[in-house]
Amino acid sequence: MKRHTVAIAGTGLAALTAAARLTELGIKDIALYGNGFGGTPFIAAINFVLPENLYADTPQLYYKDMMQAGYGVSDPALVSRMAARSLDTYQLLCRWGVNFARNEDGSIKLRHVSGHSVPRSLCQTTHLIGVEIMNRLIPALKERGVEIHEGCRVVDLLTENGRAAGFTVSKDGELFQVYAPYVVAAWGGLGNLFGKSTYPDDVMGNTLGMAGLAGAELTDMEFIEFEPLVAIAPEGAVGEASPTAMLGEGGVLRNAEGERFLLKVRPQGEAGASKSLINREAWKQVAAGKGGPHGGVFLDLRPIGRKVLEGYPWFLNRLLAAGVDPDRDMLEIGPMAHSFSGGIRVDCSYESTIRGLYAAGEACGGIHGACRPAGNAGSQAAVSGMLCAEGIFSAAAGGDDFVPSEQPVRYREDPEVRAKYFPEIQQIGAEKLGIFRNGEALLAGISRLDEMTASGELDKDSFTRQSAAALLAILKAALWRTESRGTHNRLDYPETDPAFDGRNSVIAAN
Repeated sequence: MKRHTVAIAGTGLAALTAAARLTELGIKDIALYGNGFGGTPFIAAINFVLPENLYADTPQLYYKDMMQAGYGVSDPALVSRMAARSLDTYQLLCRWGVNFARNEDGSIKLRHVSGHSVPRSLCQTTHLIGVEIMNRLIPALKERGVEIHEGCRVVDLLTENGRAAGFTVSKDGELFQVYAPYVVAAWGGLGNLFGKSTYPDDVMGNTLGMAGLAGAELTDMEFIEFEPLVAIAPEGAVGEASPTAMLGEGGVLRNAEGERFLLKVRPQGEAGASKSLINREAWKQVAAGKGGPHGGVFLDLRPIGRKVLEGYPWFLNRLLAAGVDPDRDMLEIGPMAHSFSGGIRVDCSYESTIRGLYAAGEACGGIHGACRPAGNAGSQAAVSGMLCAEGIFSAAAGGDDFVPSEQPVRYREDPEVRAKYFPEIQQIGAEKLGIFRNGEALLAGISRLDEMTASGELDKDSFTRQSAAALLAILKAALWRTESRGTHNRLDYPETDPAFDGRNSVIAAN
């Protein structure tokens, strides 16, 4: 059993920025518990509005881009605050030693990625910016007394009289309780709940069900981001996600006949196009028989100079190792489940509907809406981490003297139940919640999960029960939204969203 002032479930970007800001504000006894670093080591881009941006960027323009990319579903208050505090978050990272790539003249290097009106994406060119942030923040936080417990899975949320009280941790086969009056959910999002995704194995998606079963309200659960430019051939490159910045650098999309198909619905070209539009139009090409041999379309990198590609070494090296010469070959690409726009509902202090439970990064919903601009997963994680820290500081300053009581461990494990049901849960997610959905399939998934839950067997294995609850919430949200919007496309109601064909100004403005 351990006690802290603030207990953070997660060790990725949102958790690290929350801990950094809490430390600056003078909060003592902060501890992070995580089984890995989630998607943070793979973050290639992070967006901030900087005053030195030569493209006249402003928080207002950033807000507009986010609301348009989110198809108007995002919470305007959360989006407005994120845009307004973007510069503060950049300055926070700089104070902690994070370095961003610069041009030869010393100015910050800015890239133009999907869904943005202007270049505002910061990066590193020798390694990934997520790795840079980890390398700077982790040792600095430890030096300042912040506890970072690795190899720990947060497996259950603890509440007491309607407020957060801590969580249960599993480490090396042992379970123990962690108590704190302030708890931060920074455990990532959907992850591998569907089985195959771009996310690492330490993000499982059961945490969504964990939060819901504890009484937290969830929001925007139907919106799953499918990364559009994931290599599906050749074998050695399969699963490599091409940065959408490739389109901003001059790369183009083609069908099997060599046509730049996106120009038909977006005459200004591929640069800045939303991910949902790319996925939708690529699917139309495949459905029309104009796809590649592996069921995808093609990313043509030949217009990009090799020197520019060398600024993305992790990507270029993977292609070369797979025998792909970007000066000669096109890369067959297709969508793969990536990030998640839904999660725990929060207010502008990032506190959930459970008092004392805060959520940051991909654990919370409301910011991205129906789709997010590229690079915004990183910036939203950093900004929300900083803002939830400030929310905790304000609450603590109010003199709250809550001390959580000790509780028995409720978490249960049954390997047989997990082996019997969890693969089927993943299969239901993969089959029913792809890019295109229909009500009959969603109802079938809901019915089967209800049947599993009603049997009582899932109660023998908490992880499986949480996973079923998470998927059930997503299926119900997808069934309820009978329109097609952003990353959620209902084939049985395709025309209810005026942007469905990609011609609406909500998309074209990007």
